[in-house]
Amino acid sequence: MSFNKFEIKRKLFHLIAGLILVILIDLNIINALFLGIILFLGIIISFISKKVDIPGIHWFLRKMDREEHVKTSPGKGAIYLIAGCFYSLLLYEKNIALASIMILSIGDAISSLVGIHFGRTIHPLNKKKLIEGTIAGIILAFVGASIFVSYKEALAGAVIGMFIESIELRYKKYIINDNLTLPVFSGLAMTLFRML
Repeated sequence: MSFNKFEIKRKLFHLIAGLILVILIDLNIINALFLGIILFLGIIISFISKKVDIPGIHWFLRKMDREEHVKTSPGKGAIYLIAGCFYSLLLYEKNIALASIMILSIGDAISSLVGIHFGRTIHPLNKKKLIEGTIAGIILAFVGASIFVSYKEALAGAVIGMFIESIELRYKKYIINDNLTLPVFSGLAMTLFRML
């Protein structure tokens, strides 16, 4: 079996970055305002990077970004990751926001890694995804989210979050990035479940 080293590197960065954000938010070192500022700066740097190779940032983008995104939408994945975390903190109670970010960080990374390297069964809702990846994502996202919310809330969030990750949500001709939709919908699921 051949492993996609580039995707492993990208998804491990996604996982580690998300977990670091969870720790920093949980310890009250950063908050929604801080993430909003980082998001704003990230968007500006992305626009500048389309025209100018910024030292350090260009090197990082070449190592971590998909080749087709380096010139068209540099840092797209990281920007959407920060945006998803930012909106989770704005919309939900802190423990639900942290659980949502865990589902995003763990579920999204694990589902891709397991799907790409071990998956065999095409997902009925999206031919680009594999069922084994989705199942692995649900299980590990549930474990991560359980640190911050009840098991039932974590399961609801993980299932809904990974369902959203496995389909392509569109607005007109644009695919909405799952780094944004996954934590928002998993947080909504946990909030609604808590109200029951």
